Amino acid sequence: MEQKLFQITEFAKIARISRKTLQYYDELELFRPALVGENGYRYYALSQLDQLALIAALRDMGLSLREIKFYLQQEDGENLNALLEAQLVRAEEMMERLRCRKALLTEMLAENRLFQSLCGQGYQLRRWEAQRAVKLTDLDRSIIVNYLTDGLHTGLCIPERGVSFLYQKREDGDIPLPGGTCLCLCDLVEETSQERNLEQTARLREYAAGAGIPLKGDCFVEFNDLLAPRREGRQLLVRLMRVGVAEG
Repeated sequence: MEQKLFQITEFAKIARISRKTLQYYDELELFRPALVGENGYRYYALSQLDQLALIAALRDMGLSLREIKFYLQQEDGENLNALLEAQLVRAEEMMERLRCRKALLTEMLAENRLFQSLCGQGYQLRRWEAQRAVKLTDLDRSIIVNYLTDGLHTGLCIPERGVSFLYQKREDGDIPLPGGTCLCLCDLVEETSQERNLEQTARLREYAAGAGIPLKGDCFVEFNDLLAPRREGRQLLVRLMRVGVAEG
């Protein structure tokens, strides 16, 4: 029995696909019309819907049009298995990247909210989760820290005695960051020179002494570049300083 043929616009509506996609598939020799008339018009048969559905299913699995075309030309189940196995590996890699991206976004959002809640509020006592870090380098030379890759985990330690150094937060680190109650100061600064940081650290300790707040350990400083505003053409930085409070 002769099949009824449909012009491309009609078939596109039946298949719930765009006319442009059908034309593109034809140009790729991926999905050809059942007949091309002398007038150049494309005609499709309902029996072709199965193959179009297969292409759509493989696309949903993440296969490229090139891979799908290769499989359709070979018509070999083993080739399909190899393609699907490769796609599974790519999917797992993509999921891992997305998990890392989600973790970074969650961490950035939490830090932004913390800095915003503290900035401009003066000296505050606040509970802090204990963390650990490793030493990166003494501040005896210039160093560049990329905020998006290192900044969330990188800070500056200004010890009571000794040389200031950069640190990186790591669970296996040998440097304890202050946990429990801390005296904090979050403000906007125009510069991050060592002299300026030492000056502000001294002021923080002077405030604690005047307020009868016993401090312990070193001062830790972190910056947030994403929240930094511009004023009169100058870029400001959001700086957070904290020192642990001796309890009991």
